[in-house]
Amino acid sequence: MIRLLWLIAKCIAVVALAVWLAGLPGDVTVHVAGWRAQLTVGYALAGLLVLMMAVLFLHRVWSAAVRSPRALRIRLAGNRRERGYRALTLGLVAVAAGDANEARKRTREADRLLPEAPLVPLLAAQTAQLGGDEDAAKRFFERMLDNSGTAFLGYRGLFSQAMRSGNRSEGRRLATLADRERPGTPWVLEALFRLRTADGDWQGASEALEAMARARVAAGAALGHRRAVVAIERSRLALAEGDIAGARRFARTAQKAESSFLPAVVQRARVELARGRIRKVEGIFRDNWPWQGDAGLADVLHDALAGVAPADRIGRARRLLGGGAEAPAARLLLAEIAGRARLWDEARSLLGPLADGTASAGACRALAAVALGGGDTESARVWLARAAAGDPDPAWSCGSCSEVAPQWSGTCPNCGEFDSLVWRVPGGGAKEQAAAIAAIEREIESRTAVTGNTPTAKEK
Repeated sequence: MIRLLWLIAKCIAVVALAVWLAGLPGDVTVHVAGWRAQLTVGYALAGLLVLMMAVLFLHRVWSAAVRSPRALRIRLAGNRRERGYRALTLGLVAVAAGDANEARKRTREADRLLPEAPLVPLLAAQTAQLGGDEDAAKRFFERMLDNSGTAFLGYRGLFSQAMRSGNRSEGRRLATLADRERPGTPWVLEALFRLRTADGDWQGASEALEAMARARVAAGAALGHRRAVVAIERSRLALAEGDIAGARRFARTAQKAESSFLPAVVQRARVELARGRIRKVEGIFRDNWPWQGDAGLADVLHDALAGVAPADRIGRARRLLGGGAEAPAARLLLAEIAGRARLWDEARSLLGPLADGTASAGACRALAAVALGGGDTESARVWLARAAAGDPDPAWSCGSCSEVAPQWSGTCPNCGEFDSLVWRVPGGGAKEQAAAIAAIEREIESRTAVTGNTPTAKEK
């Protein structure tokens, strides 16, 4: 309604203007090349208006004729790009759907319509991988490195290929280049950390971990645990190289990062033992015994007693363990110490409370060893049979490959996975338990094969 009223108003204004012009007094005389015309003012203005409109029309016709080829080219190019990006989109959808034939078709179409588009090599690489052609995919990923906009995606594709093929050194090189291309990217930092730990580069792993902390890729308790694991391995390395001061510094860092982490406690005890600080070792035992799992601290105890006379070791060990000496794990440890000193009665007394229907496989093996040391091969066989029939003892087992490790370490000795060892009963049987039982069985056979042979303890 408003538009109609506005149109009527404009028409009235035009008619009024025309009437006003027609009624203007005076004449206009035009002389052109001997031609003379005399018009009223109204007709003269109307003719001038018609002439101006004709000139404007001709100008537009000429401009359109000049610009038509370029406009046509632009329009065709726009249509080409539109069709190319549509093919690119459909190709990516086909890759996601796993349709290799459709992906190849759309890849060829996109490459023909958008030869310079940076995402076409990515589609081509993914299509090649979908078809199982890793060599072709590698060529396309390498082609992406020439374009600054897609170089990072190219590094990621090549990195994934390297890791699938097990080429860790190439993966580490590509992850380093990707980090330079786009610093602070979470997957790059995580990859660098994992690769450095798998290679035993604990200093590099520490640097990568701190970069992750700065980028907030790792934080809180998870960050503290990782710092503890890395610091323990750096302490071990320093101790092996004779750098006791460095080993102590890293061991303290590990305990500060996660004070309740037993491997950190064990490493601190090892370092203090290497420093000759027996009192500090005793303090660590008093503060952390009894514990659940990991015989690492027991190994440190054996080392601490190495300079003590065999007959005095059991008393010294009791003092070290303090109030925790009655725990089952402590009784097993004390019985082992007594057995090494050939104190069979003492060892039998320590294991007595464990010799019931719920005895663990480890307790059964210890009772078999004590019976064998005392010359009772029949009892030793009975305890061995119970040990073989029972569940395996808890051990450090990899959560990734399920292999059992003889002791805790920052990475799995079998598959190299970081922080994957868990103290648990291994699935599918335990090689360590079978080996321990077989060793005692061989000892029984050797004892019974030679008549009149007096049993002796096997010193470790």
